[in-house]
Amino acid sequence: MEFSAMTLNMFFPSNDSPEDDHHVISLCTEQSIQIAELGFNPWFTDHHFRGPWHSNPLQYAAYIVPQIPRDRYVGFGVLSAPFYHPVRLVESMNLLDQMTEGRALFGLGSGWSGTEAEALGIDAEYHSSGRAAEDTLDVMLKLWKFRNGDTPFDFEVGGNRGHIKRRVMPAPYTNRHPKIIRTATRQASLLKAAKNGWPAFLGIFGSDMRQQAHDYRRALAQANHPQSVVEECLRWCTADWLAVVVADTDEKAKQNAMLAQDEMMAIRRAYAGKHGRLDGPVMKAKPGESPSAEYAKGGDLKGIIAGSPDTIAAELQKVADVGINHLMLRFVGEWAGETGHICETSLKLFAEEVMPRFRDIPPLRDPLAIELIPA
Repeated sequence: MEFSAMTLNMFFPSNDSPEDDHHVISLCTEQSIQIAELGFNPWFTDHHFRGPWHSNPLQYAAYIVPQIPRDRYVGFGVLSAPFYHPVRLVESMNLLDQMTEGRALFGLGSGWSGTEAEALGIDAEYHSSGRAAEDTLDVMLKLWKFRNGDTPFDFEVGGNRGHIKRRVMPAPYTNRHPKIIRTATRQASLLKAAKNGWPAFLGIFGSDMRQQAHDYRRALAQANHPQSVVEECLRWCTADWLAVVVADTDEKAKQNAMLAQDEMMAIRRAYAGKHGRLDGPVMKAKPGESPSAEYAKGGDLKGIIAGSPDTIAAELQKVADVGINHLMLRFVGEWAGETGHICETSLKLFAEEVMPRFRDIPPLRDPLAIELIPA
């Protein structure tokens, strides 16, 4: 199995004065290197106005890559596709793919609603519906396929437009395009990811992981991709654990989870009080309630996974039994706050006592090898 961890998980600045920016960037670098040295692939988020390294994660990743072991990947959870001009995003992804020789994992999705989309001039309904992301990805696919001598084409997506008559440079290092992992809370996005030969995030934000894996693999098998594409999809389809705490005992882990959650929510409330509202991911919410409101109440922390290494391993076995090969972990605890030690302890215990139990499990090669939901 493959393991990744998010740096400065769900970070909100407790003090967002300009004088703090260098310190926060240094903390993120410190944690990114430690994550990589423990055996995880470091991942970065893509945000604006709430963290000094978020705003250009591709550039930041290029800075981190030379400082970590050569066999690690870097990843993005996720790049908000509608926030970029398609040509610039394809160029940037291809360049990092070349510089890492294929060791970059590009989570792609809609991103967060609210202030970020507004600042970048994206229509709120167009963005929150998911159409902005789908339209941008469709253009990106055309750019990756375009070769000099092909018939030129025009595109317009959101506020971006272009006339394409030459191929994008550089080309990707990886065959077809860089490694993409698509967010797929909507069924249409899930099936389209399989049709395009893209790995997907499965089971996130309340989605049924087993049902999604079943539907995705059926669609993948029917798409008749080359075996190399099928195997890449099965290797990098991802389960995303939004909140994780590991301690010596279950009781200690639950205590630590409460402490970390209290600090995280206190920082969010202070941030919302200062800035007027708290944005959130484009995700499912209860009827009549916005995704931002759900996130502001700590919706991402409701399914917290806390326990001893044995307990965490038992939870991970459920992921392995579904045949998902890549786990993205978001360890709870404010790296720059009073609960930073909780995050660091969780990282080390997982790396030392949980990860070795699953490292040698190979990814599936056949999408129908596991019958998840009997006919």
